Amino acid sequence: HSFHAIIEELVLGDTNYTVQSQCSSEFEFEGASKGFEGAVGFPDASGDLYILGLCEGNHCSEKRKADAGNGRMVLMKKKVGDDIPGGCIWETLRTIHIPKSAYFIDYSAIDISDDGRVVITSQENSELWIGQVTGIANGIIDPDAFEFHSSAGNVLQFPKSEDCHTVYCNIEGIHWMNDEMLLGVSDKMKGRGRQNFRCLEKDQSIHAFVLP
Repeated sequence: HSFHAIIEELVLGDTNYTVQSQCSSEFEFEGASKGFEGAVGFPDASGDLYILGLCEGNHCSEKRKADAGNGRMVLMKKKVGDDIPGGCIWETLRTIHIPKSAYFIDYSAIDISDDGRVVITSQENSELWIGQVTGIANGIIDPDAFEFHSSAGNVLQFPKSEDCHTVYCNIEGIHWMNDEMLLGVSDKMKGRGRQNFRCLEKDQSIHAFVLP
């Protein structure tokens, strides 16, 4: 089995949103569960939008998803045409390796600031990685120059309980609020005994974290 992710472009209103377009990604995922778990978009100097999709599994793979330290991102640009099924597709420009210092079992969310500072989270590890990229300045991307700084990168754990148990078990959204503060969002705790009961307190919540 395989599938292609669907990328939606939205127009936000005060109390709701409308879907402007729905386009499939050219990138093909094996299996049916590990796809893009996060994405960020930047315009280039001409105003064309590029999307960086964060693969949930290592190697962008279902079979090799747990091979830690092999995170990947996919750089994409939209192509529109009457000869394309659905009228549009997000073409794969290239696959980008995340530095091995982000030694995670999975990758659950990403944000990149306008000056190229990156944060990537892992749900399974309950950790985040902070690094830097080239090719983004003042909110503009140079798609040919986009790369991670291989020498930069620092891993931090999300706060633990007083007796050092993991409580932030389901972080699936992250956002730079400023240079020193991050906004995190937790998904619902997995049921039927698949996660420790301690995960319940922080699930389905918004969290503010100050960097040390």
